Amino acid sequence: MAVVSPGVGGADPELDCARPAEARARIALLRLAEIEGAEDIHRARMWEAFGRCPAGDAGGPCRAGERRRFESAWEAKRRAIEDKYRDLQTEFELRCLETISSSGRGLSADS
Repeated sequence: MAVVSPGVGGADPELDCARPAEARARIALLRLAEIEGAEDIHRARMWEAFGRCPAGDAGGPCRAGERRRFESAWEAKRRAIEDKYRDLQTEFELRCLETISSSGRGLSADS
């Protein structure tokens, strides 16, 4: 039974080369959970930043600037998370290529 490390934190027993479909689903679940968690934290920080802007119409330009700054930061963070899990998927597939191929399951998205 070959197990692939999900990166920081050690091996994940659900990334089993003998069960590629389950491993891919696990990677997708981890990716989604990390994106959702990071988005929640990001949104809370953005609202805190809005609170430092003047109230009412006077704070409109400040809030617009903060929104642009935070949207840019969020896009960079989201891309980094996507890259991390794309790399994890690639690492899994490369490490398990022989096992998956010899089992006749291949590396298609349907596996």
